[in-house]
Amino acid sequence: MDIKQLRYFDAIVKHGKISWAANALYISQPSLSMSLSKLEEELGFRLLERNDGMFKLTDAGAEFYQHVKLVLSMYGNMEDEVQYIRKKGSGKLKVGITETFRMVTPELFEIYLDKYNDLDIQLTEGTTTHIIKQVKTHQLHFGLTTLNYLEDGMESIHLGQNVYSVLVHKDFPLQVVRLEDLTAHTLIFIENSTVLNKFLQENNLQFRNIIRVDTIGTAVRLVKKGLGFAVIPEFYAKHYTDDDVKSINLQHDLKSPDLYLSFMKNRHFSPVMEDCIKMTHGYLLG
Repeated sequence: MDIKQLRYFDAIVKHGKISWAANALYISQPSLSMSLSKLEEELGFRLLERNDGMFKLTDAGAEFYQHVKLVLSMYGNMEDEVQYIRKKGSGKLKVGITETFRMVTPELFEIYLDKYNDLDIQLTEGTTTHIIKQVKTHQLHFGLTTLNYLEDGMESIHLGQNVYSVLVHKDFPLQVVRLEDLTAHTLIFIENSTVLNKFLQENNLQFRNIIRVDTIGTAVRLVKKGLGFAVIPEFYAKHYTDDDVKSINLQHDLKSPDLYLSFMKNRHFSPVMEDCIKMTHGYLLG
């Protein structure tokens, strides 16, 4: 088998029909069908079966397809790196982060570019599941996320505990609080705050009113407007600089999964990429 066959197979899976995949690939339907047949013959098992006019993966095909996605991702990364080698540039760094790490990306990028001024950078933001999946398929060089557990085959460097603090408007009088002290105020609640939600339910805490939002960034902007307080990761609050808000210590021991820098153990990195990982580690632990 060759990379072209795998790309053709990937296109059929994604489009569901030979005709649609052929149009996307700008090849004839017979050529695409022949490529699929040759691949199945070489493997010795069926990859696809028809279901209501669409091609669906067989059980064996689904297992094989996981390997195909990894191979295609690695091959695509290799093609990118070859282009940079030809140009004799520093390359393209692909980083993934969850929102907790958003406030440190400007400083990290400044560090990278101070040393490698021709470095291209691609930033991907998403959930831990999304970022770790892309790290495992070599679509990202490394990820900065929280982790519930450590993945096999992945190097995960512990960056610290993910504790919480309270973000309030600059005029808020207290320096240390219990959530019980804030029931007369408006809580700006971030929807994926499972640890906080569990604590509020267990302690039957109710507030004057609640504004529900999807992201930390939105919660911060509402606090800045003086519309309430938010319980956010201390790491985010520590690196958020704005004279209109301040973070104060929370007496409760609220913790989410710890913070990690993760990359694949068996992946080859260029010297520049290795250095960027080391600089990231050094800055975040410094």
